[in-house]
Amino acid sequence: MRQSTLVLASFLSFNVFAQGTWTQLDDHPGGQRYAQAAFSVGGKGYVCTGFNGSSNTDALWEYDAATAVWTQKASLPGGARQYASAFAIGDTGYVMCGWDNVNDIDYNDLWAYYPETDTWQQKASLPANPRNSGVAFSIDGIGYFGTGAANAIWYNDFWAYDPATDTWTQRANFPGNARRQAVGFASGGLGYIGTGESSGIRYRDFYAYDPLTNTWQQRANLGTNNRRTAFAFVINDQGYVGGGVDFVENWNDFNRYDATSNTWVPVAPFPLPVRKNGVSFTVADSAYIVGGNGQSPILDEVWRYSPDFSTSVAEAGSRELALYPNPSTGVIRVPTMGSYRVVNAQGAIVRQGRGGPTLDLSALPDGAYTLLRDSSAGVVASRFVLAR
Repeated sequence: MRQSTLVLASFLSFNVFAQGTWTQLDDHPGGQRYAQAAFSVGGKGYVCTGFNGSSNTDALWEYDAATAVWTQKASLPGGARQYASAFAIGDTGYVMCGWDNVNDIDYNDLWAYYPETDTWQQKASLPANPRNSGVAFSIDGIGYFGTGAANAIWYNDFWAYDPATDTWTQRANFPGNARRQAVGFASGGLGYIGTGESSGIRYRDFYAYDPLTNTWQQRANLGTNNRRTAFAFVINDQGYVGGGVDFVENWNDFNRYDATSNTWVPVAPFPLPVRKNGVSFTVADSAYIVGGNGQSPILDEVWRYSPDFSTSVAEAGSRELALYPNPSTGVIRVPTMGSYRVVNAQGAIVRQGRGGPTLDLSALPDGAYTLLRDSSAGVVASRFVLAR
């Protein structure tokens, strides 16, 4: 495994907060691809479809972050394509729309993937024009999809999918200009869409969607660079966006969105000068970028990004954020506690809520865990071991 790593750090109070660490992993065995779709289910990441410069694929690959192993799974039954969109709800992944440029077919179909059985099932198609390069995400058990383009027509319509009834409902249109190749993410109960392009115009605007009121609100622009085919992912309920290309100028900056202050906070830039048009997914407290383009070559590289969080006592030298005892037989003490999530070694959330300063985890099996705590300075991660 290659270990090309970039670490940038800054100091705040008594804690060490990193702007982020990028680590290059083994290449994706599926080969060089861009314009893929991706989702995360059950502590594993999935990359589906894409284009290698001459042909599209319907292949699906599963990545197990705990073992760093890729496994090819059942192919998408709907046909090979590029620029499809994907989201996940519960234990199910969904892939929809996309473009077969070889046969000049745009799709509006929707397929559900069940990892436990490695099977696909076709669901209700999007009740709107077929398209590619749209944005999809999920909030509270509902999938959302909007924007995209086909045949030089750009869209700003927005739709909600309910898996319980297998039905689509049109929601308030995306208020920005119609576009394709935008990015989106869900955080804090809201959905966000921004960047992209239409008719030769690139964008850096962002809008937040509230599903409870079916309304949009314009939020802070992303930096000063207009872009399309960027990357977006969410770690610990915080959205990150970066990379992409304007017309000929490529970008490698990455930024975290702070919803409280409505600002974009720069984090560690991608280690190479160019990255665009690939795909990303999140497992536990890290995001993974797969494939895409450099300035011209198609890539099969895989990079992991680990965000800014406290490394606690060993490096910070403060007992205030320590977990003790560690190892523990089941009860740990954290003097500063509030909203928390406990993540196991496979990347699954096994406990969450609010509490402190004593947390009883005796119901969990022995093993290594990460406690993620929300604070005014961001998410604080502390690793601990349960051993009886």
